[in-house]
Amino acid sequence: MPRVLAIVVGYRPQEALLKQSIESYAPQVDKVLLWQNSPISFAHPKVELCGDGSNRGISTALNYARERALLEEYDYLLTMDQDSVWEDFSAYLSMALEAPEPALLGPYVNKEPVGKSFEASLLLITSGMLVSAPLLRLLGPWREDFAVDALDVDYVLRAAAMGIPAYRVGAGCLHQQFGQRHKEGLFHVYDYSPDRLYAIYRNHLLLFRQYGKVAEPVKQMFYQRWLGSRPIRILLGEKQRLSKFKSIFRGIRDSRRIYGKKVGVVTWFATPNYGTTLQAYATVKALQLLGLAPSLLHRFELPDGFRQVRENLNRLLGIRRFWKYTPDPWPEKTRRIKEFCKAECPSVHIVTKGQLKRLQRDTQLFLAGSDQLWNPLDHFRPFEFLAFAEDVPRAAFATSLGVEQIPPEFQEKMRSYLVDFGPISMREQSGVEAVSALTGRKDIALSADPVFLMPATHWRKLAAPVSRPEEPYILCYLLSFGTDTEALGKALQGTGVHRILAVPAGENPHPTLGEVQGNTGIREFVSLVEGASLVVTDSFHGLCMSAILERNMLLLRRFRDGEYASQNGRLYHLASLLGLDNRFWDGFLPASPVDWALTRSRVSALRENAWEVLRRTVL
Repeated sequence: MPRVLAIVVGYRPQEALLKQSIESYAPQVDKVLLWQNSPISFAHPKVELCGDGSNRGISTALNYARERALLEEYDYLLTMDQDSVWEDFSAYLSMALEAPEPALLGPYVNKEPVGKSFEASLLLITSGMLVSAPLLRLLGPWREDFAVDALDVDYVLRAAAMGIPAYRVGAGCLHQQFGQRHKEGLFHVYDYSPDRLYAIYRNHLLLFRQYGKVAEPVKQMFYQRWLGSRPIRILLGEKQRLSKFKSIFRGIRDSRRIYGKKVGVVTWFATPNYGTTLQAYATVKALQLLGLAPSLLHRFELPDGFRQVRENLNRLLGIRRFWKYTPDPWPEKTRRIKEFCKAECPSVHIVTKGQLKRLQRDTQLFLAGSDQLWNPLDHFRPFEFLAFAEDVPRAAFATSLGVEQIPPEFQEKMRSYLVDFGPISMREQSGVEAVSALTGRKDIALSADPVFLMPATHWRKLAAPVSRPEEPYILCYLLSFGTDTEALGKALQGTGVHRILAVPAGENPHPTLGEVQGNTGIREFVSLVEGASLVVTDSFHGLCMSAILERNMLLLRRFRDGEYASQNGRLYHLASLLGLDNRFWDGFLPASPVDWALTRSRVSALRENAWEVLRRTVL
């Protein structure tokens, strides 16, 4: 039987009701943490009192319980209110453990679930929510800047934004009191204080702006209730009307302000290489899920005179010097990638010194992102080492050197760039060792690539719905144009899949094996990977996405081992972590498909690692 830890937050409770509540679920859980937001005297064999008796809201208590659940290796955390009473909690728990997929689970509240099983819903409340240990790790802590209101809304929407569903469980029932409901004249009112009303409006509206379309069902319900009937009830049936309406208007006003620490992110994106944009997108989404306000920074040089301003303006307007201009072989692909970035990745162009000063003033953290941003053999720029940051804190998350070692001629310069950095994490172990040796620091962390932050369910929702053939196909995504495609093509005939599709890369815009899919944007690329019978790739992110979406793969080496500029090490490192060392092309196809039972758990471990490192880096 899974081990369950329960947390209930008490604030001036009615002793009889609190006892009834705890006894309705205590027999089926291993321990109950009773958090005291006011001094409480309560004795029960399974109850442990915690908290110091001062009112610290709900989020502090939930996060304390989360840490205890993970530290003491409980399987589930059950979150409860002091005035909630279960009707047949054992039936609820029994059915919840049979959920069809990893999900947030909650009860039907004040309504018998007759004939129900699992109903998808974004309207779970904190009381009765059951969260598994893996989801506690993945979703992270509850927001402590939301003391009470909308904590449950944020947690459910955070999960939904990552592709994790929430279900109401069709067994048992939770009887819950919502506030101090009573009748005044013709209306039932709740008589929330002005401060509570401010938090209710600000927090909910802020979340609707943060989560966008994901929050639409919750937003509609909130608008109907809190912007519809509730103000009328306050006006006609409650006291302190003026103070309450002032608080509501302040909450609405403050919800429209940029909220959360502003983070300027430097990484590669909007290039002809799909992986660069995928990892930038995942970084931005993860930072937003942490309640931050990220913006990708388009590359600029430190403005120094008219010449540099002109260069930055040309870059902003897309103007290239005519003698360096190369026609785009796939303009529709480029348009789709740029449109995706415009829609999904907020970004900032810096052209003048004044704009740079404002950026430095308004930003609380500059973050060097992932990909081969610090590859010394590929455009070694001060910009990518945040040399423009001045006094603003700097950090790096899952960045990569691309190569195994830092060439001697770059070491002193790179050391001077890194001296002002706070937390640094690298994507490969060789990068951890190289930067540790270069800087003398022992705290350089290893982190998975940002694309692992999001589970397969998120990527499937991102994929374009109709962008791949129905019949089986092999997908080729090759960055190298030196592959022996004739030998490879003959080998692929042995798979029994006769249709081969190829997507062009920036490094290899004209692939010679397969039907070229020249109009493939980011959503279409994810869709093609998801539907492929086999993915043939020498791309790091081709391997990442194939592993996340559980597609059989054949890995090719883009470089000869031992070459000065070889980037094979990063592919070897990731394949080893995932247990996919046997997927490399050595003149013949792998003898068996991928063992997803093994690889799936390793992908989950990489996801947990990436979230842990990211939180430590930016929070």
